[in-house]
Amino acid sequence: MEKSTTPPTTVVLTTTAPGSAAPTATAPTATISPAAVPTADGADKGLWEELVTSALLGTDRRPPAGPAGTAAGDLPGALLDAAALHTVRRRAGLRPGPAATPPDPAPEDPRRPLPPAARRRLDQLLAGRAAPSPAGRRGAAPDLAELLPQWLALANERGYKAPAAGLPALLDAARARTDLRPQALRLAGPRGLWLARLNPEWRFALRGAGAGGSLPAPGDREAVRALWDEGLFAERVALLAAVRAADPAAGLALLASTWSAERAEDRLMFVDSLRSGLSAADEEFLEAALGDRSRNVRATAAELLSALPASAFAGRMAARAITCVGLDRTAESPTITVEAPHECDTAMQRDGLVASPPAGRGERSWWLGQLVEAAPLSCWPPRFRGRGPEEIVALPVADDWRDELHAAWCRAAVRQRDAAWSRALLGSPAIPPATGPGTASLAERAQLLSTLPPGERAGWVASFIAAHGLSEAFQLLGVCEVPWAEPLGGAVIDALDIAREAGSYPWSFSGVMGLAERCLAPEAARQLESLTARPDEAEDTSPGAGGYWSEAFQRLVSTLRLRAAMRAELLDGEPSPDSAGGHLSAPPGP
Repeated sequence: MEKSTTPPTTVVLTTTAPGSAAPTATAPTATISPAAVPTADGADKGLWEELVTSALLGTDRRPPAGPAGTAAGDLPGALLDAAALHTVRRRAGLRPGPAATPPDPAPEDPRRPLPPAARRRLDQLLAGRAAPSPAGRRGAAPDLAELLPQWLALANERGYKAPAAGLPALLDAARARTDLRPQALRLAGPRGLWLARLNPEWRFALRGAGAGGSLPAPGDREAVRALWDEGLFAERVALLAAVRAADPAAGLALLASTWSAERAEDRLMFVDSLRSGLSAADEEFLEAALGDRSRNVRATAAELLSALPASAFAGRMAARAITCVGLDRTAESPTITVEAPHECDTAMQRDGLVASPPAGRGERSWWLGQLVEAAPLSCWPPRFRGRGPEEIVALPVADDWRDELHAAWCRAAVRQRDAAWSRALLGSPAIPPATGPGTASLAERAQLLSTLPPGERAGWVASFIAAHGLSEAFQLLGVCEVPWAEPLGGAVIDALDIAREAGSYPWSFSGVMGLAERCLAPEAARQLESLTARPDEAEDTSPGAGGYWSEAFQRLVSTLRLRAAMRAELLDGEPSPDSAGGHLSAPPGP
């Protein structure tokens, strides 16, 4: 074999001295013969490992391989020279790896693109946060993070798609905030799901409701059947919800086809999905589910059946309930009498009643509450000689059973979405919260309000605020339709003005202020203008409260104007005239 005649290679390590444009040699010249340079095989690996071992153990214990006659004091330098030379050689001789298979192209999204102004606004909302204010004060700038959900909802309502360049930031925002995920993933559309498959941190988009963009059409029976049989649990839940929303009967048939083979925890989620489109057609399936092995499945099936007043289950519960609650005909005035159950038999437990009460609760009162809650409300007027809900609720209840009975009626009214009973149990908004005709807490009143039409709900809460102020109204405001219709918006503004005049600190109303920023109609900004000025502080007011109120109202006004600008950009592509050119900057603080 012919010997190589390739000339030796000379490598010079140089540095550039400070202030000098020309490199200066700082290390000795190393002359290496190609025959001495190992190829990129085991020898190459062995040489590098020798250098690493020498560096770890120290050159005095493991001298590096170098030119003969290297002095002991020069060994550290020789090690660095060899490492530098070997690193350059390894990089220069790196062979390219095999090309990766390119991903499938992103699917097309036929929706229309955002107007330019709205696209810029989305970038600002995704990247922006209200700057932290000194001493914990929020300042007068809008909280952009709280406005993002409204922007997403409106953009989806208008049928826009997210810009391709904004998809990573949108998915990051949805990853950080679960409340944003439904709207963010809807805006991201099929391209967002395509991108999520390429990044493990965005895999949440492929689970549950987030996978809705990749679900087959409810009418595509073959694709639906294939995903139902082979899909992940989260995909199956999303699929059942989609089919149920489009065709309740088809959704029920899909669930029934595999019901007996499902796990208990899966059956619970699946049966709960029947709330959407619940009707008498579901009764037979739910009645069978009352015999399920899982107690939670039985309880959910019973709850759904109790929302069907004409069901056989509702009839059984009504028959039990009216034997426990009736009218005392011997009393001087009509009085409700209560005889709670003495046992919770097997038939009652099969119908979903839980025999063991929670800690601190009596057995009989626990059983009574479950019976009355599950009984159809239509069974009570005949039981009380034709009286309507308001008359029944107004009747006295003997033996201190009133609170227990009324609380069960409240739960029944919410479950059965009965507005007439809800009105009766709510009573007049002028009545103090703790002494209402049928409620013991504001949380119960809020649930009852949710069954009323939006306009009636807003009017009731406005009257409540006028009578009791804002301190008791936070939970009630949370169930009102957005934006707040009149007279609710005006009642909130008037109550805030009264609190400001009284010299109260605004952070006592921070929760209501936050709701007002998101829920007041943007047109209310003009009404609030006069409240942004710093008021004169009287001697009996809290020190500094005036400045805080001025700042809070400035933030409220600037937020409402920003919401108006956002809406204009999405509706017309042009900012509204009242939005200060659509900029995010807020008026300066006091």
